[in-house]
Amino acid sequence: MLRRPIAGTLLLCYLAACTSWHVEKEVSPLQLISTKHPRVVRLTRADGSPMVLDQPRIAVGDSVAGVHNGVQSSVAVSDVTQVATPRLSAGKTIGLFLGLSVVAVGIAVIACLSDNSGTGPCSGN
Repeated sequence: MLRRPIAGTLLLCYLAACTSWHVEKEVSPLQLISTKHPRVVRLTRADGSPMVLDQPRIAVGDSVAGVHNGVQSSVAVSDVTQVATPRLSAGKTIGLFLGLSVVAVGIAVIACLSDNSGTGPCSGN
């Protein structure tokens, strides 16, 4: 029975959809990293380009360092105009589970309607 592991894996993949970036206002990247210790941050640079850093840390020379696309990278704090962290989105989470529930009920209804044997769980016998 591979159904449960596959279903569990698919649900874990969809959990990322339940988060959205929350812009941290009135806090510098250095303050955020030293106080909240986030696992990932999205930095917006002066040219408007975003950069997502995993395992962010404060580096020597007043910069933020971390892993970007699998490579160690750093950005000068003076080049950062905005910093954001992922937050759980209640609306997206509720929508995801309602959507999955509708799909599951739909599949069950289709399975019951296509069960012509009269011996299945939908036959009432």
